[in-house]
Amino acid sequence: MTEEDSLRETRMPSLRIMAKNTRDVMKEPILQSILEKSILTKTQLETLLIDLVIEDEFENHISYKEKASLRSKAASRSRGVSRGAFNRTLNQARKNITRCFYTMLLLAYLGLFEFTFFSPFEELATRIEGYRRIRDTLAGKTDLSSEEIESYQSAERTILSALDSLSTSLSLKSRLSRRKTGSEIESER
Repeated sequence: MTEEDSLRETRMPSLRIMAKNTRDVMKEPILQSILEKSILTKTQLETLLIDLVIEDEFENHISYKEKASLRSKAASRSRGVSRGAFNRTLNQARKNITRCFYTMLLLAYLGLFEFTFFSPFEELATRIEGYRRIRDTLAGKTDLSSEEIESYQSAERTILSALDSLSTSLSLKSRLSRRKTGSEIESER
């Protein structure tokens, strides 16, 4: 066994725990709701998280071969994919995110972020930030009070409800267009 193989064997258990934590995070209802409406697939997000987050948490370089062994296989409980499959999926995720950023830059360039129809998205982003603070605070506790659990669940329900309401195309219309659409619906009744 080479020195590299020996090093890989000693660090794989802790890497696998980090990968499991990544998969657990991906089961959170808010993340799933946002992911469903995003430009990333579940596999792309998992790959991106393994590439970025796990390496940062591990505070050491992880080879792409090791990263590929951490990703879950689609429609199977086994772990690991080929390095080529991991890299292809990672490149797809990076390309999608880059395109998203350029779309945001385009909207900023055109001054569209100043329009009121973006304010619900800003408000939701602020709520998500607060939710994450609550989640991170509660994650360090072993015993949670019923008030803490209710606060967490209430914040989660509020965010999920807001995500549902933002998913309609109506949320990306001007106020005037929304009123017109609403009055057209009323006149049809």
